Amino acid sequence: MNTEAVIRIKETVDGYKKLLGILAENEDNEQICRLSKKRISEIYGLSYTGTCKKLDFLLRYGLVREVDRGLIRTGKKVMEAKPFTLLQRIMLLVLDKPEVYSSFKQQAELLKEPFEEVQVAWGFYSYFFGSKYPDKDELSLLVQE
Repeated sequence: MNTEAVIRIKETVDGYKKLLGILAENEDNEQICRLSKKRISEIYGLSYTGTCKKLDFLLRYGLVREVDRGLIRTGKKVMEAKPFTLLQRIMLLVLDKPEVYSSFKQQAELLKEPFEEVQVAWGFYSYFFGSKYPDKDELSLLVQE
């Protein structure tokens, strides 16, 4: 098992959960967090740019929505975000069909997903595991988280 990858997966997921927690702790009576992004980044302890990137991820994948000059959590879990769920599907596909490993286009077509989403999922894979061919142990790490 790749201990470093487990740590990265946990840190990544925990980072998004922490940000969702900050939004939850600062909701008004309408369950909307109206803190500025600058204030959220101060509470989070990450740079403004880094915080904005994380918020953009949460928005893009439906974990939060922008409403009435604020952010509202949707109840969706971090591991339900498309890059994580799609990454699991990609790993299963390339384990079953190794010949499509080097073609994002073929993977997108077979999975009926946008090419860009396949690229994003592979970006997460590279961050977690490096640039090597996935094996069954790595796939099980993704499923466990």
